Amino acid sequence: MEIANGVHHFDCGPFNWYLIEEEGRLTLVDAGFPGHYSVYKKGLELLGKSSKDIEAIILTHAHADHIGFAEKVRKETGAPVYVHSGDAKMACKPLQLPWFGLLSNAWRTYTAKMLGVAIVNGVFTLPHLTKVQTVSDGQLLDVPGKPKILHTPGHTDGEIALLLEDRKILISGDTIVTRNLLTGELGQPQLTNPILNHNYKQAMRSLDLLREIGEVTMLSGHGTPWIGDMNEAVNIALENSKRTN
Repeated sequence: MEIANGVHHFDCGPFNWYLIEEEGRLTLVDAGFPGHYSVYKKGLELLGKSSKDIEAIILTHAHADHIGFAEKVRKETGAPVYVHSGDAKMACKPLQLPWFGLLSNAWRTYTAKMLGVAIVNGVFTLPHLTKVQTVSDGQLLDVPGKPKILHTPGHTDGEIALLLEDRKILISGDTIVTRNLLTGELGQPQLTNPILNHNYKQAMRSLDLLREIGEVTMLSGHGTPWIGDMNEAVNIALENSKRTN
């Protein structure tokens, strides 16, 4: 489960979420779909932890496949849910996904399968958040892992990435991923498909904010880890975007 230094990953198919551990305390980053709650509970048991060890919940953005069981954990633990101010209102509404992009591609085998996983795991019964705390660009959160907030709008207005500077880890959310969400293909750093972004041109521009980070282990919202210099990752993603367009 430990996918990088003190960061644990849970296998929920194409939907990634993480636990950051620091001195026995935990920060939950994203929360899949409601049906993934049982995976979360089992994961805590395997780590020898319980919900009482959760001190914070951070959402990289307010799409349903990242909000998932966050409200349930918030109520259980009293842990604050952090989201960028640009997505705060969206986080408190149900059924937030790029539906046009997904449904218009439902003829694709992988997209149809992904939509099926979403339905089986409760996308239509997802409890929206009732209380959030907002974060802003450059903010260093005093929670386990001490992540630095990097505001990278485009996929959504409030999309963020989390930089764990001392561990050289970037949790990139959907700012930059390593899985094509229309074909399922795993590979190099890439933007999510234009039709799945709120503002694709802005998403491309936001990548420049990651160039100076240096060598990291990049953990994305969709796909497998990528290790290397973020300037190279950005160049690869932008080159891939030319082929997409």
